[in-house]
Amino acid sequence: MATQRGKGKREKRVVLGEDLRIGHARETFESLAAIAPKATVVIDASAVSRVDAAGLQALAACLVQWSTAGTVWRWDNPAHALSAAARTAGLATVLGLE
Repeated sequence: MATQRGKGKREKRVVLGEDLRIGHARETFESLAAIAPKATVVIDASAVSRVDAAGLQALAACLVQWSTAGTVWRWDNPAHALSAAARTAGLATVLGLE
């Protein structure tokens, strides 16, 4: 699950929950995809401790969508579990976690 915290119209901070597995993948994608396309998005992934392929796919789909729309985004303290899962799945580059 992702929660949004706005900092005005220019920057949106999104806090990812600890569970990015299949049970939360759709909700995570929908929360991220709902962010205004011209906002700068900061993704706080420090709490992520459980990740599976569905969670990685949800993140990748949203980040590709944002990139296509010109949305600027960056990670804030991505958890080791997220980075390791992305590397294992071969998605570290797509997710900007290298």
